[in-house]
Amino acid sequence: MIFAQVMKAYSVEEIRLLEEKMNTYEHWVFLLILLVAVLVLVSVLQRLTIAKLKSFESSKTKLIAKGFIANEDFDRLHSRDVAIADIHTITQTPIHSEMTIDAKGLLYPGLVFKYIVNIDTNKVITIGQREGNIVTRSTDVLDHHLTIVISADDVSNLEILSYTLEFRREGKVLLQLPGARSFREMGMKEKIHVSKTLSFDGESCFESLSSKFPIRFRIGSRVSADGKFKSGYFEFHLFSKDVFEKTTNGTKRIEKHFYLKLVKIFPGYDTAGQTKEGLVPMLGRFGGGV
Repeated sequence: MIFAQVMKAYSVEEIRLLEEKMNTYEHWVFLLILLVAVLVLVSVLQRLTIAKLKSFESSKTKLIAKGFIANEDFDRLHSRDVAIADIHTITQTPIHSEMTIDAKGLLYPGLVFKYIVNIDTNKVITIGQREGNIVTRSTDVLDHHLTIVISADDVSNLEILSYTLEFRREGKVLLQLPGARSFREMGMKEKIHVSKTLSFDGESCFESLSSKFPIRFRIGSRVSADGKFKSGYFEFHLFSKDVFEKTTNGTKRIEKHFYLKLVKIFPGYDTAGQTKEGLVPMLGRFGGGV
C-alpha cells in the first residue's frame, strides 16, 4: 500500500526530469572541478617561473660581479659549455685592499674570453695577478705577467684580413706554437702573424689558429733546468674563428674573432693558504714540473 502511494507521488515523466537534472548537475560539478585543477596548475607554473627568474637574475648578478658573462653560442666552436667573458663591456678591477675570497672568486679551467679586434685600434690583453683583463689572484703570477697585443694588417684588403700578435712578458712564460712538439721558454718580446695572403721574413706566420692547433702558453713563477715550472702554472690556449664583416664599401670580407681559453690550473689553487690581500698560492706537490 505504501509502495503504491510512493509510486503515485512521482510519475514516469517526473522521474525522467529528475534524472536529467541530476545529469546536468554532475556535468557542472565536473566542469567546476576541472576549472579548479587548471587554476591550481597555472598557479604552480607561475610560482616555478618566478622562482626560475629569481635564480637566473641572482646567477647573472654573481657572474657580472666576477667579471664573466655566459655565452651559449660557443658550443659552435666544438667546445664544452663554458662562460665567455666579453672584455668590451666587462673589465676586472684591481684589488688593493685586504680581502678574503673563496673558490667562486677564482679562475677555473674551461673559462673562455672573447676578443674582437677593430681595424683602427689594437686589442691589448693583459694577464696579471691583481690587475689586467684576466686576474689570476695567484702568488705565482705577476701583474702584467703576459701582455698580448693584436692588430689588424693589410686593412685595404677587401677579401680577408691579416693579423699580427705581439707577446710581451714580465714573468716567466712557456710557449708552444702550432706544429711545435713541446713548450719552450718565451723571450721578453715575441711576434707572430696570422695571414693567408702576406709573408713575413724571419717571423712566424700561420694561415689560421684553430681550437685544435692553438698557440699554447703557460705562466708561472720559476722554471727548472729541464724547462718546466717548479711549483705550478696556468695554461692558456689562444685561437681564432673566421667571421664575415661588412667593409666601408658594403662588401663582406673574412675577419677573425680571437678566443683565449684557460685550459689548466696545475696543480690548483690552495685556498686555505691565501694571504690577507686575497692572493692564493698553488697547492704543494711532489716531483718535477709537468
